[in-house]
Amino acid sequence: MALFSRHLRLLFLGTALVVAAFSTGIDFLFFLTYLMAAIGIGSWLYARRGLRDVRADYRVLNPRTHVGEVLQAIYRVENHDRWGKAWIECWNESTPAASLPGRVIGIPAHSTRQWLAKVTLTRRGSYRLGPLRVRTGDPFGLFSTEMMVGSPTSVVVFPRVVPLPNWRLPPSPIDGTTPMRRRYEAATPLVSGVRPYTHGDAINRIHWLSSARHGELHVKEFDLEQAADLWILLDLERAVHAGIGIDASVETAVTVAASIAMRTLSDNRAVAMTASARRLQIHQPDRGPRVEQKLLHLLANVQADGANPLAEVLSATLPQLRRGMTLCIVTGSTDRTWVRGLSALRRRGVAAIVILLNRASYIGVEPDDHSRAELAAVRHALAEYDVEHRVVRRGDDIAEAIGGRQRTRV
Repeated sequence: MALFSRHLRLLFLGTALVVAAFSTGIDFLFFLTYLMAAIGIGSWLYARRGLRDVRADYRVLNPRTHVGEVLQAIYRVENHDRWGKAWIECWNESTPAASLPGRVIGIPAHSTRQWLAKVTLTRRGSYRLGPLRVRTGDPFGLFSTEMMVGSPTSVVVFPRVVPLPNWRLPPSPIDGTTPMRRRYEAATPLVSGVRPYTHGDAINRIHWLSSARHGELHVKEFDLEQAADLWILLDLERAVHAGIGIDASVETAVTVAASIAMRTLSDNRAVAMTASARRLQIHQPDRGPRVEQKLLHLLANVQADGANPLAEVLSATLPQLRRGMTLCIVTGSTDRTWVRGLSALRRRGVAAIVILLNRASYIGVEPDDHSRAELAAVRHALAEYDVEHRVVRRGDDIAEAIGGRQRTRV
């Protein structure tokens, strides 16, 4: 638009000079007219051949990356012309979060320029880098020539994954620490220890050597945690999140879910996920690198735009949980109705842990008494049902907040 306006002004000025020169017959005005015509024609010819025999391309080195990492792309411009190019501008049109810096270069005849462009990524999501645009023009800026090379490139920015060296899932209620009235066939060979016999323990779990050594019956404790599947329920209801940008609670929730999922997958355990965004998304339990990519792609694009309360999502998820699984809920909800839905999990042999976001801390003001009371009430309810939980506030170190060794109690 600016170039079009400039051409209109030049056309108006040239027309005025021609009219004035022929109206007055002044030689100086004719000189200015001829000079202006020569500059215009010369500039047009210069700009027209400005990209002749120029080759350019670019390549993104890491189109799949994480928040906080650096997106890198290599640009290459070759000049096969016998004349040097005074200036060539190169850039990509892209969405703002993944925009690479453009550059203006000069390139001698029969030479090549190559450089590495970098940008630190601060927002997760899927972005698009357009084809490389190369532009040059005349020294007066009257005309320009442009070409596009290459094809659009998609860039996926995964959420940040925090190492959780101290993270451990809560033990399953059927790991041998709870007296049982029936024999479960899903026994595991992973024995973590022995304990005295309690009424209701299965006879096949008696450890006879330890019983003979202690003079009383001892039974084996089985560690099912290493074989258990994890089901992550990520609550993305719009009403339970607060904050904007990279400091929003939804970004913390997604980071927590991604970190727990990657930590569990690294232990060779299966992970499933329910994300209650605008469209309920469910991934069934599976393990391996393929599942890792699926979950990261899901978490890269979800937003806090869901409308279903956590209690409803939890009710739809509970029938899919199998004995020996662990349910991990990541939420900022202070509505205690969903806590009651966890009461039957222990009887079904399903462990549970809740990562509770302190929503009030993401608003940007000091939490009031009502917010504190709501959070305390939820924590009391979780403690009443003996559900392990962690509380994460804005600015907390996530690895320390959720990966600590001590259980969070009211």
